[in-house]
Amino acid sequence: MGDLEEDRHVQEETHESRSGRIPMSPRIRHQPNFFAGLLFACFGAAFGLGATRYEIGTAAEMGPGYFPLILGGLLALFGLIIVARSITADDEEAVERASLRPFWLIIGSVVLFGVLLAPLGLIACSLLLVLASAFASHEFGWRYAISSAVILIAFCYLIFIYVLGLPIPVWPGGL
Repeated sequence: MGDLEEDRHVQEETHESRSGRIPMSPRIRHQPNFFAGLLFACFGAAFGLGATRYEIGTAAEMGPGYFPLILGGLLALFGLIIVARSITADDEEAVERASLRPFWLIIGSVVLFGVLLAPLGLIACSLLLVLASAFASHEFGWRYAISSAVILIAFCYLIFIYVLGLPIPVWPGGL
């Protein structure tokens, strides 16, 4: 009796073909692509729906919502294509559990930069930002972190202070 129920269960879940049994329920073979495609499709749909709040217009006379609608639709379409390909992929790959430590180090360093910019200035905050973010990498090295910080500080000073003339304090105390 148990074998009969098992055979019925197998027949319900598979489809007979010339080459053998094919599962009827799709199986995600490449999880990273599946989740990336799902993310693209969701963002594309959200932007497409958001664009409908504006006048769309026509291809000859485009309104302000035309371009975001087209781009959102294309992003959603590409996302769905990636999802479909992840189900029919030849190779299998699973998503590994991500460590939250790097995530919180990077988010925390950006928040600290915003909070401490006024009292500490651009140079000290940029140094803290780069060093705290560098700890998030499993390939952390002091030489690389400090050289990155020096390059970033020079670039930020050049662009934001010298070229744009933004009133950002450079040193602690606004010096």
